[in-house]
Amino acid sequence: MKEQQPKSGIARLLQIAGRRKGLLMLSGVLAIVHSLLTLIPYGLIFYILKELLTSQVQSAEIGTYLTWALVAVVASMALMFASAMASHVAAFNILYELRCKIAAKLGKVPMGYLGEKSSGALKKILADDVERIETFIAHGIPDTIKAIALPVICLVYLFTADWRLALVSFIPLLLLLFIVPLMMGTEKSKKAMQKYHDSLEAMNAGIVEFVRAMPVMKIFGQSASAFTKFNGTVQSFHAHVNGWSKVSAPVWGMFLSFINNALLPVLAVGLYLLFQDNLTLPVFFLFLILGVGYIRPVFALISLSTQITMINHGVKRMDEILFEVEEQHSGDERVPTDFSLQFNDVCFSYTEGTEVLKKVNFSVPQGSITALVGPSGSGKSTAAQLVARFYDPAAGSVTIGGVDIKQLPGEKLMENVGFVFQDNMMFYQSIYDNIRMGAKKSREDIIAAAKIARCHDFIMQLPQGYDTRFGDKGVHLSGGEKQRIQLARVILKDAPVLILDEATAFSDPENEQLIMEACSELIQNKTVIIIAHRLSTIAEVDQIVLFNNGRIDAKGTHNQLLEKSALYTKMWNAHTRAKEFEINGKLIMAG
Repeated sequence: MKEQQPKSGIARLLQIAGRRKGLLMLSGVLAIVHSLLTLIPYGLIFYILKELLTSQVQSAEIGTYLTWALVAVVASMALMFASAMASHVAAFNILYELRCKIAAKLGKVPMGYLGEKSSGALKKILADDVERIETFIAHGIPDTIKAIALPVICLVYLFTADWRLALVSFIPLLLLLFIVPLMMGTEKSKKAMQKYHDSLEAMNAGIVEFVRAMPVMKIFGQSASAFTKFNGTVQSFHAHVNGWSKVSAPVWGMFLSFINNALLPVLAVGLYLLFQDNLTLPVFFLFLILGVGYIRPVFALISLSTQITMINHGVKRMDEILFEVEEQHSGDERVPTDFSLQFNDVCFSYTEGTEVLKKVNFSVPQGSITALVGPSGSGKSTAAQLVARFYDPAAGSVTIGGVDIKQLPGEKLMENVGFVFQDNMMFYQSIYDNIRMGAKKSREDIIAAAKIARCHDFIMQLPQGYDTRFGDKGVHLSGGEKQRIQLARVILKDAPVLILDEATAFSDPENEQLIMEACSELIQNKTVIIIAHRLSTIAEVDQIVLFNNGRIDAKGTHNQLLEKSALYTKMWNAHTRAKEFEINGKLIMAG
């Protein structure tokens, strides 16, 4: 079970702010003083009018008033700048720490968790949701404090001037404070915001998938509208936002129209009192200036209320990561006696009720090569992923040297296990850094690994050799070349246990030959699991484990399986026939 989050929403955000709370408090105090100073020029105007209408005032006195007004304006602007600087410094530091915290957490959760999350959804959390927090902290918090402090200070001052007009001026604020929470706090509004975030995440995931599938789309002459997932998520998001806007726009329109014309009641009541000689002209002018003008900063709270609701959902999604159960291992850490692998009654399900692996038992002796084969969906790739703890077995155990991998810290497990997958991830960094992957290795070690992986020659032909940045200025590599870069990484790592997931699946014959030569050197004296589809590449391995429907159908060498397994014989015959096919009656040899 996940840990119980102690707080949520803005309270949780302030908790995340941690040691930056001091800067936020400073920003708030400066914002309050700024609000107070902004009222001084209006108060001075009131006193100037009062003096002009009640007595003979000297130009020197007016000059003094204007000087103080100018000082107040300059000081107010300086404090506003200082408040903004404090909030921005706090915001940028909080963003940095929050992104680091989320990234560090993602490195501790089971790797299968990342497989279940779309890259679009994670991008929204790490980029959009976190960035929205920056906007709120840097601008929203000072604006909120000003929106609260300015009306309070202003109303206190107006009540000292004339309580009757102050009450009339207070009505728009009262309506604002009553209607906005009523509209934003309904269950319907909360569900609409939840749907907004869900549809936005789905659209982000669809966009990422569409961009990745664009080459295929172009080949078949398809447009974006033909890409069902992308088109469906965009249309769903559009329909939700459009419908939400149509429902809320009339209500908000009438409300804002009333607020923007809230001067009319003050003007009517003020004129009535003025003609009844119950109000002086300077006080009347004061209320015309401040009586409704003070409410302008409060308008920020309207957009802020929507922003806060979105932030609450964003914080909730961040906490779904931050409170995710980390990869567990026993406190009793043991050291493997060797690097043999053992599957003991392993069962596993991606979804409850659907078993992918059913009591799988097999062993891989140290220094031997075992191939996992079987029809698509038989469970062979899942079994290999369990060795890397992408997921943990629902029952049974996977051991290295007699030690359950759950008893090995993640760093220790990763030191001892290397992977070569079909997908070749390249970073927007130099080829040198793409091979090194943060390892503390010398340049000579990097070059030596590249030579073993058969990629040194094509690297030296790049514009800056090993210092060439991948993806920069048209620098791209073929699938086979990227595969060999990945092999160089694993060679540099020199892990005693290797998992090769069809390393040559998408390579042309020339690259396949080079990759096979590199693999033959890579696997020397190591414990190796190969996930194979081309049976001809694993005919000479020490052991073949045949999977079928989540169970082990047979184990043995290539010749042994041909004798005792009908399924393996069928797969071998199909593989052999696939090497020969006819076009217009002509025999073509494949592979």
